[in-house]
Amino acid sequence: MHAHGLALDHLTEYTAYPVHMERLNWLVKTIQTQRTSANQAVHILDVGCGTGNITIPLGMIPNSSVVGIDMYQPNIDLVNSRNELPNVSVTFSRLNDFDVSTFDFIIFTEVLEHIPGYREILDDLSKRMKPDAQILVTIPNGWGPFEWAMQPMYIMRRMGLNGFIGKVKKLLGKKEPYALNQEIDPHVNFFTRRQIKNDCARFGLDLVEFEPAFVMAPIMETYTPFISLKRIAYIDNKIAHALPVWLASGWYYRMKKKS
Repeated sequence: MHAHGLALDHLTEYTAYPVHMERLNWLVKTIQTQRTSANQAVHILDVGCGTGNITIPLGMIPNSSVVGIDMYQPNIDLVNSRNELPNVSVTFSRLNDFDVSTFDFIIFTEVLEHIPGYREILDDLSKRMKPDAQILVTIPNGWGPFEWAMQPMYIMRRMGLNGFIGKVKKLLGKKEPYALNQEIDPHVNFFTRRQIKNDCARFGLDLVEFEPAFVMAPIMETYTPFISLKRIAYIDNKIAHALPVWLASGWYYRMKKKS
C-alpha cells in the first residue's frame, strides 16, 4: 500500500484498515502539496499519536522531522519499540506544555472529539504556533451516519459494559490499531460544520480546506470487521464526495492563521 508514492507497508498497521489508511493518505498528500519546498525541512507534530500508525509513516516524507506526543505512556513505549526512523520521535507530554513554535503542520487525527476542552487547545495553538503553520484535522461528523450507528455502543459504555464490548470485539476479530487506551476516552464532542466554522472565526483561523471522507465504511469497519473493505471503502469514499458534506461519516479539514 502506498500513500502518494511512499511505501508504507512495514511502517503502519493501517495498510490493513482502509478507512484509517485513507486518513494517512490525505495527511501525506496535504503535507507534500502544502509544504514550502520538498528541498526544505518540514516539521510535523502529531498530537495524540497513539500507537504511531500515523506518526511513523509520516517520517517517510522527504526532509521531514516528525514528533508525536501522547499522554498514555504505553502508547509511547509501543511507538518507540516499533520506530526505526531517525527523524521520528515520540514523547509523553500535554500539548499546552509542549513548544509548538517550530512546527509547520500540527495534526489531530480522530482526537478532538475526545477532548472536552478542545476550544482551549485551538485558542492556545492560535497564539503559539508559527504564523504560517497549518492545522490538519480528521474528525467524525457529529451528526453523521457513523455517530448515529455508534449510539448503541455509547449507551452500553455508559452502563459500564466495556468488558462485554471488548469480548464481542474479540469474538468478531476486531482490533483497534490506533491506541492502546482507546476505550478510556469516548466521544464527548459531536461536531457540525457550522461549529467548526464558528471555532475558526473565534480563534483567528481560516478554514481553507474541508472535505468528506466516507459514508458507510467506518460503520462496517466497527460492526463487521470480518468483511474486507478495500474495494468497498474506495467506492464509499467516491460516494461521500458526490453527496452533500453533511451526509458523510467523517471529515478532513485544514486551518491556517488569518493573514
